[in-house]
Amino acid sequence: MKKLLRLAMMAMVAIITTSVFAQEWTKEQKEVWQVVEESWTCWKAGDIAGELAVLHPKYQGWSTEEPVPLSKETTSRLYYSMKDNLRLDYYMVNPARIVVLDNAAVVDYYFSYYISFTLGGQTKQEEGYGKIAEFYIREGGKWLLLGDMSVHEENVKE
Repeated sequence: MKKLLRLAMMAMVAIITTSVFAQEWTKEQKEVWQVVEESWTCWKAGDIAGELAVLHPKYQGWSTEEPVPLSKETTSRLYYSMKDNLRLDYYMVNPARIVVLDNAAVVDYYFSYYISFTLGGQTKQEEGYGKIAEFYIREGGKWLLLGDMSVHEENVKE
């Protein structure tokens, strides 16, 4: 029942967020948002190489779970170490703001997800949600993630 209530709440937030922030995006804003969505699609598909391809060589990402920002190299090692034990079951992303200026962009959005992870033969589920700010630069006609900062909450279920 709690899981159903949580899903209903997330759906309601998605509808409210979409209607509150509904606007016509420019071509550049749509391009950047497509990169965000493709990154999540790669994660769901287990395509680590595709997910890492969007990271700039000087990428720095910082989340509430990490004491310091992670580099692209560290992030790559982390993703590959988790690839056999972690599965993204469901996700939702909703843009709050996208600002594009020449070859730089900032994307603020809300996210939620359900993942399954296996440790010691036991599979557990985790749900999470939060906010993220991502900073992109366009190099060679391609938007690359230079840095991000996320704040999120998690709930592990046995």
